[in-house]
Amino acid sequence: MPSLSHNQGLDHIALRASDIDATVRFYTEALQFRFLSEWTAPEAGVNRCVFLDAGDDRLVEIFDATSTPPGASAHPLASDTAHPSDEERARNASLVHFAIRTDDPAAMFRRAIEAGARPLMEPAVVEAKGDAPMILQVGFVYGPDGEVVEFIKRPSLSGNKP
Repeated sequence: MPSLSHNQGLDHIALRASDIDATVRFYTEALQFRFLSEWTAPEAGVNRCVFLDAGDDRLVEIFDATSTPPGASAHPLASDTAHPSDEERARNASLVHFAIRTDDPAAMFRRAIEAGARPLMEPAVVEAKGDAPMILQVGFVYGPDGEVVEFIKRPSLSGNKP
């Protein structure tokens, strides 16, 4: 009987940006992601895409506004149309936020704000109660296209990493 493949963890998240160059600058300069590559695949609806290394070989994939990759609307982002409000996005989005692990959520939060992000929740200490109680440090910002980015410091749940 063939062995089943095992889950190797989260590989990447994908964003579609109204201004891909500004979004790449935000993630590389403010949040210190590393530029890996830029690519196209017009037959798959990708006119321009950038891979950024978010750390530990986990990627952020950023599509330009004219790309219509799998999972995105079949229509390009309209440059003359306002983004949904924060309330509309929160009410309708299935992706709530993505989190970046850091030793200093407050410093990451400040760097993001200085680079143009809008604050959502100032860094704070949160006590998570339950099966695996822990003390978290978290802060949240709205990124260049309204995506919600969390900065988090937490103990390892697996015991393998600090």
